[in-house]
Amino acid sequence: MELWVRVNGKVVKLQGSLKAVFDAILAEFKESGAQVLAFTGTKRERRRFKRELREAGADIVRAAENYISWHRNCKRLFS
Repeated sequence: MELWVRVNGKVVKLQGSLKAVFDAILAEFKESGAQVLAFTGTKRERRRFKRELREAGADIVRAAENYISWHRNCKRLFS
């Protein structure tokens, strides 16, 4: 997945799996206000990304936190 984000006028490109992209978002962006410019990925990644973004009210940092916690819970269930 590739994600382009604008933060404080600076454009940042994040690349990797959906989990890796959300981990990078949590590591790099501490405050809200990041604007999603574009993203590409597989159909499943795009669908999940849009779902998380909608549930978080377009706040990408909160969406990343929600996805990471969901991923940890699923991993624990199926391990």
